[in-house]
Amino acid sequence: MSLHMPSIACFFIMCLLISRGSVHGWGQDGHSLIGAIAQTILTTESIDFVRNHLPWYASGNMSMMASWPDYIIYPDTNPVDYLNWQWSKELHFVDTKDWSCVYDREQDCNWSGAQQCVDGSIQNYTGRLADAQQDDIQRQEALKFIIHFIGDAHQPLHAGFQGDRGGNSIRGRFFDKETNLHSLWDTVMIERRISQDFHSQPLLYLDYLLDQMKTRYAQNISDWTHCPSSDESRFLACSTSWIVEDAQFNCDIVYRDENNQPMSVSKEFNLGQTYYNTRMVILEQRLIQGGLRLGTVINKIVQSTNNDNKTDTFCFETIMFLALILGLSIVILVLLVHCFLRRKSRAIILTPLMKDKNEYVSMP
Repeated sequence: MSLHMPSIACFFIMCLLISRGSVHGWGQDGHSLIGAIAQTILTTESIDFVRNHLPWYASGNMSMMASWPDYIIYPDTNPVDYLNWQWSKELHFVDTKDWSCVYDREQDCNWSGAQQCVDGSIQNYTGRLADAQQDDIQRQEALKFIIHFIGDAHQPLHAGFQGDRGGNSIRGRFFDKETNLHSLWDTVMIERRISQDFHSQPLLYLDYLLDQMKTRYAQNISDWTHCPSSDESRFLACSTSWIVEDAQFNCDIVYRDENNQPMSVSKEFNLGQTYYNTRMVILEQRLIQGGLRLGTVINKIVQSTNNDNKTDTFCFETIMFLALILGLSIVILVLLVHCFLRRKSRAIILTPLMKDKNEYVSMP
């Protein structure tokens, strides 16, 4: 596994600078961080695969394309074409029942029907990316969606409550600045962390998260990158399980203020250092989990695709070998039949001659 740090650094900084202040999804910061973390665990084959399935100008850098699904749906970032992508808006999230603290994919995502939510979209696009029968355009689109949607699935409020639109309707103040709960988790806390603790240098923050992944969370990596036995997902894309985690986080910490009281649309919140210190740990854990799981899913898809190619190659070579053997067998059989018929024909011709000779000799 390797990380091309110079190119990642260049694109990562560029992505953050050109879109600082975005409030879509995790925000540019969160999605770029998840893409960069995932990049560090890609296998050599996966690095080549990603490079071949992203636009040429991305040079295989997932951070650069991590917010593409957000950009395409808004007129300020895609004024010409945004109407053509409105169908994808509902694929970024799933609403859960208020304070149910569970995710029921049958009810919340219409699992028997369209599956139009972030859970269903992850399952759909992982399958499409792994399908070699899809054309390059479809697989490129699938990869860009996967990079983003796996990130979305790790922002707890992308599985927030129906009654407050995933925290968007819960408003208040954070360090005396107006915001809403969804934006607080999308961008505000991450921007504060980078600004105050990492000298406004996102790459220093990325290095910190990678260090946390390799030290503090090293013993959790195996569990985080495998699906529960009850999960039916393919390619280790356990999106249902990830959203179950979101639902629990929402009830336990996200929707609770500094006094552990539930927050709601009926009362504005006033949050500060206590909420920031206790929630930032969970937010960073979700960023690391998102990156690890994104990289793991891509590695699994590439491994599966390579195995299928090897199987196809083996089958083709086996068929060709058997065809060659069959062909040689037919040739040998034809030669044997030919030889047999020639010998039989010669025997028929010689028999009358031998008979005439005997009769001549035996005359008195």
